[in-house]
Amino acid sequence: MNSQHKRYISFFCLIPAIAVLLGSCAETKTAQCQKIFLITKKMAEESAKNRETKDIKTVLEVADAFEQASEQLKKMELKDPKLTEYQQGLAEIYQGNAETTRSFVKALETKDIPTAKLAQDQVQQIGKKEQNIITQTNQYCQEN
Repeated sequence: MNSQHKRYISFFCLIPAIAVLLGSCAETKTAQCQKIFLITKKMAEESAKNRETKDIKTVLEVADAFEQASEQLKKMELKDPKLTEYQQGLAEIYQGNAETTRSFVKALETKDIPTAKLAQDQVQQIGKKEQNIITQTNQYCQEN
């Protein structure tokens, strides 16, 4: 057997080893869950910290934080189809929260009380949806 044949045989013997190594590098479900939880935890803290604020600038900064979280979620590359579903849902929720919060502020600034009340109700509904999807994500991530 010449040296070229030996190299081909050696190369083909390495293919299964490379495949095993690449497969072990794939992100686990737990790691993918952690990516989502880091963002949701940050947003929960941000919301709790500023829940009672009356400062318009702070409210708009929270809206910006929700929009940034939405973008972070959208850019996240997850392999698990169910986690991808939760990821997309949370991204939509955070984007909706940002937009609705800005509408609320604009309504307050123009003294449009009916629109402000509507936006406030929408933010509460979005909050309920957020809690629901976070609960579902937690349950899914705790499954083996």
